Amino acid sequence: MDLHGCPQCAAVDVSWAEALTEKDGVLARRYHGSCDGCGLAREFLFALPELPTPPRPGAGVTFGADGDTSVLFDAGEWVEVADMMELAAGLPDVSEDESRRWRATATACIEEALKFMPPGGEAVPATAFWSAKGRGFRERFPGRFRRADLEARRAALAAGR
Repeated sequence: MDLHGCPQCAAVDVSWAEALTEKDGVLARRYHGSCDGCGLAREFLFALPELPTPPRPGAGVTFGADGDTSVLFDAGEWVEVADMMELAAGLPDVSEDESRRWRATATACIEEALKFMPPGGEAVPATAFWSAKGRGFRERFPGRFRRADLEARRAALAAGR
């Protein structure tokens, strides 16, 4: 939610309250609160999957089910979030355990971006970038969405490099 600052003042600080709700017959988690910067009411609704998606064997963090592409973030946003997690893992005041958790989250983000890759494809297709942030990130760094780059990055993160 911090990736989407307040539309009025761009602040990200909100004391979120959360609850289960239903929207159009779909169970969802609702986060709501007021922007600490300007007081604007903020709300996010996240549809819950029909079945829980536990981490894959050997994975500490998993987002979504195997084979299902995200509807929460596009491929560009997933790679950008991976960058933030990787940066956090390398901060000097971060413990080794915390660094490992940040890298596991970054790895899972790269795996989400790879889910958009068509079988046998060499790059994430343009249709996998539907948000302004994701498209902008892809325009700035088009080479980062090639299969070889994403797979090499996933391997490096998983190895702790």
